[in-house]
Amino acid sequence: MAWALEGAALCWLFHRVPHPGLRIAAVGLLAVAFARLALNPEVLRYHPRSATPILNWYLYVYGLTTAALFVAARLLAPPRNRIVALNAPILMNTLGVVLAFILLNLEIADYFMAAGERELTFQFSGNLGRDMTYTISWALFALGLLVVGIWRQLRAARYAGLALLSVTLLKLFFHDLARLNQLYRIGALAGVAVVAIFASFLYQKFLATDPGGPKKIPTPP
Repeated sequence: MAWALEGAALCWLFHRVPHPGLRIAAVGLLAVAFARLALNPEVLRYHPRSATPILNWYLYVYGLTTAALFVAARLLAPPRNRIVALNAPILMNTLGVVLAFILLNLEIADYFMAAGERELTFQFSGNLGRDMTYTISWALFALGLLVVGIWRQLRAARYAGLALLSVTLLKLFFHDLARLNQLYRIGALAGVAVVAIFASFLYQKFLATDPGGPKKIPTPP
């Protein structure tokens, strides 16, 4: 996490001292911080289940690193965005979204982990409430990506949201409906249906009716 904060601080310093080495070092530190959290399986064994769900070590470390990635993307906006052929804000935003999705799944797994267990595991069967929570959370995350993609006119975010929503629907129909009991099945189906309907409404209102490109969601005064 310290590397991520240092990377964001270097991005801020780059505004004051526009030396290319600062930008390269900042992006490198943030990329290493992401890899350490996203690709290191040891993070699943660092801490036992906390007494307080959600407000735990994962939220602190992953949340601050995700925030640092998004702040760095903002600070490296054009014309400060290019490192040779690399578009730094796109990379930082992509890593931030991936880490936020990992955090979402970690929090769900931690919440439903049995007391006394030390190693966090991802399981998609054996607990009806957990299976339904994964499905609805993925759908809401996909909706968030779609909203941001329309609002900021980011095609990649829209496509990522639609792809995740498609994966969520596949999970719902081919996994959840076969394994969940009637009450949880209705809950998962209703939750995803509401998200899918809202996503369809957004697409029709802000994208499909505008041949010149996506409209921007009006910002309230």
